Amino acid sequence: DHMEARDAFEELKAQGLREFEATYGAEARERYGDDAIDASNARMMALSQDEWDAKELLEESIKVQLRLALAGNDPASEEAAELARMHERWIAIHWGPGYGKDEYLGLVRGYLADPRFAAYYDDAAGPGATDFLVKAVEAYQGSTED
Repeated sequence: DHMEARDAFEELKAQGLREFEATYGAEARERYGDDAIDASNARMMALSQDEWDAKELLEESIKVQLRLALAGNDPASEEAAELARMHERWIAIHWGPGYGKDEYLGLVRGYLADPRFAAYYDDAAGPGATDFLVKAVEAYQGSTED
């Protein structure tokens, strides 16, 4: 039973990567390079089930935090700062260490230019949620400059 569950989990991860590659792979590889995408894929495949579940829970928690922060309509609020910290942790799970602030801000700002990402956040938290997320990350990143 344990081996069957482990095999099913490994197949779930592999299926997720196949779907990512089919939907975003060529675009992501063009934008970030094969090495970055291959490393991200390897990180996802190396996650244990507990790590995977924590990543999924964090993703859902980001949506809840986005709704809470958006209700306050202040991208410099503590709720928005927590949203930004949570989002950055989630991105770091995928990207791993070593990306810079400019790359991270570029990724987040790119959400506004891509209707798929805008719809993801707006559908989760309401119209304007993606714009608010970007402003919250910008405010938080601005407050953490050295």
